[in-house]
Amino acid sequence: MPKMTTSDLKSMLAAEKADALAAISAARLAEERADAMDYYLGNMKKDMPTQEGRSRAVSTDVADTVEGLMPHLMEIFAGSDEVVRFEPVGPEDEAAAAQETDYVNHVFMQQNPGFMVLYSFIKDALLSKVGVVKVWWEEREEESRETYYDLTEDQFALLAQSVMESDGAMRIVAHTVRGAAHGADARRGDRHAELKQLPDNDQA
Repeated sequence: MPKMTTSDLKSMLAAEKADALAAISAARLAEERADAMDYYLGNMKKDMPTQEGRSRAVSTDVADTVEGLMPHLMEIFAGSDEVVRFEPVGPEDEAAAAQETDYVNHVFMQQNPGFMVLYSFIKDALLSKVGVVKVWWEEREEESRETYYDLTEDQFALLAQSVMESDGAMRIVAHTVRGAAHGADARRGDRHAELKQLPDNDQA
């Protein structure tokens, strides 16, 4: 093994020191977060253990402060119809910016629980000194079924043609023919078809 140079040794020691200090800082932060949660819940056993025969009443100042701040903070971030707004760069971008604003707000507040995401994020920041929101793209498969009754021969032919042109996105899962009375040509009878639309990828 080649001899380690002085600069390499200093670099290694500096990295080890940084790791050690980071671990100490993380441990201290974890302890502070645990204490903050205890204070929020009114648990003072660590700092002020109750004595036998004395009052166990606790002042919930931390919880009162946090809960008192939440309505004002939520009003700032979620008090309007637009949680997010895209500003146009020029006149030619106004329509696109308005569409992007409507779409992102719809995804955040309607397709996702945007209000509760913001609420949890802000409250975690007040209690734990950090608020984290995880964002990801989810592919979800959805199927839909459609049932058609009393189709004529031509209507069923158009339906079958649409299924063939869908490139596998749709398929007919059931098909029955009800012939006309008194031995009439079955081709003139009513058709019953059940159509299944195969999954599409969706966002969440």
